Amino acid sequence: MAGRWVVVSIHDVAPALTDEVRWLLDVLDAMEARPRVLKVIPRSADDARLRDAPRLVRLLRDERLAGSEIVLHGYTHRASGALRGAWPTRLRGRLFAGAAAEFLTLDRREMRRRLEAGREDLRDLGAEPRGFCAPGWLAPAAIRPILRHLDFRYYVGMNTLHDLRTGRSRWMPWVGYMGADPWQERLVRLAGAAQLTAAPFSPVVKVFLHPQHASRSDDLRRTLRVLGQLVRHRKPTTYGQLLDC
Repeated sequence: MAGRWVVVSIHDVAPALTDEVRWLLDVLDAMEARPRVLKVIPRSADDARLRDAPRLVRLLRDERLAGSEIVLHGYTHRASGALRGAWPTRLRGRLFAGAAAEFLTLDRREMRRRLEAGREDLRDLGAEPRGFCAPGWLAPAAIRPILRHLDFRYYVGMNTLHDLRTGRSRWMPWVGYMGADPWQERLVRLAGAAQLTAAPFSPVVKVFLHPQHASRSDDLRRTLRVLGQLVRHRKPTTYGQLLDC
């Protein structure tokens, strides 16, 4: 792959956050940060379904037509019981994801069921998700063979893009905004600053944005300033385009 790239992703795209997502997209348009990746929750916390949210459906359609990419982002984006897996993963889920660590609470059968159901919900709207990103980037290792069996193309981790066809992984430094409590934003800001020290040596940098409280957040504005610098020297792209290079 030749060139230098930046992947801009908006997480937690759901009916209840339509206005905030629209605001973020307008800001990114003004920065010419497109195409981008939209990480969509099929069944959000208030049990609203995408098909019953016409404004969001139109927004997703327009983004797809403009070249943006739809990624399945969990199914409900909320935990369904106790956290599972190795203790470091459970600790990370407890500290940083809380009630959102959906796929750390599921067995293999339920993971598969939700992946199939979520993909069908997006297909009903005309979107064919090629990739999956677990809420909080948290899922057990067993998720990859399940995704591969269901013919997903890639899996997005916190720092990695996993090509499920070849088994190869691409490491990406990142910076981002969580839309979370101030202490968590501070940790993410410090971690992002450390990550960006590797950016000059990486062909790809990832910028993730959450819509929660975005329009009135100083943390979001700081992240956008970094993004503005990145898009001066890097071409916005999507995960699928990276794999197809």
